[in-house]
Amino acid sequence: MKLLHSPFADLGLAALTWMGILSLQAAPPADWRLVFSDEFDGGQLDTTKWNTTMEFAGTHGPRYHNEHYLSYTLDDDVIVGDGQLRLRTNRKVVSGEEPIGLFDYSQGLVSTHDKFSFTHGYIEIRAKYPGGKGLWPCFWLMPEHQSWPPEFDIAEYYGGQKKMHYGLAYGNMLTPQWDSTGDTETDFVNEWHTIALEWTPGRAVWYVDGVARKTVTANYVPAIPMYVILSNSVSSRIGPSGEPDEATVFPNFFQIDYVRIYQAPPVIIAETPAKPKPAEIPTIIAVLPGATLP
Repeated sequence: MKLLHSPFADLGLAALTWMGILSLQAAPPADWRLVFSDEFDGGQLDTTKWNTTMEFAGTHGPRYHNEHYLSYTLDDDVIVGDGQLRLRTNRKVVSGEEPIGLFDYSQGLVSTHDKFSFTHGYIEIRAKYPGGKGLWPCFWLMPEHQSWPPEFDIAEYYGGQKKMHYGLAYGNMLTPQWDSTGDTETDFVNEWHTIALEWTPGRAVWYVDGVARKTVTANYVPAIPMYVILSNSVSSRIGPSGEPDEATVFPNFFQIDYVRIYQAPPVIIAETPAKPKPAEIPTIIAVLPGATLP
């Protein structure tokens, strides 16, 4: 379901509540313009918009993050079809080359690094998450210039805890700090949800189905270009989801219906008209008879 304008927008609040669809879809501020979108309507990934490797700080290569993860990134685990992006994790031995090594799991990941970044805006996806111990799907933003922090975790699911993490990392790499909120009430595994971040100067608001779940108003809200990452990873023992167990289902899929980014229209500052210069008064020199010119 890809709705740029909800068909229920003109119904009254009481009618929407009675129909049980009040929070069907979030919405950006009314006058903001769409600057990036992918509806995943084709049969393959649009590589003019997406990469399938990692380029951010803290990785051990473009296809393996670090010791908090057990999964190696494969292009085959990025699947587009039936109007969806599906990022798969699978339990299989992978002989990695970037870096070299053997990995017990594979994962799908896409990012807009070097293809699209933005500073301030409203970003929204409609998605359904996989569940199970060890699973670690995430919707996040990282800095285009590859420093860390900051990092926006717009919706990072810890399958082993059955908890969605909404967070912002700030500070510096040696002493990073987190402003985090956990959500254990919403069912992200069996239900589709619209998830969004509204990011403005000094303020960030996380939304689920149009309802604000977290707000940060602080001077550590970033104001630098950031890019989008969608990933479906497998946690290690020291990761937040723990290692998978025999009950964890493989393969599994992080399903994304669309990605849309909006920004406020540019502020146009009217130039003050220049004051007209006063007319120049010509200098008149009177010459008296017998006088010497200056």
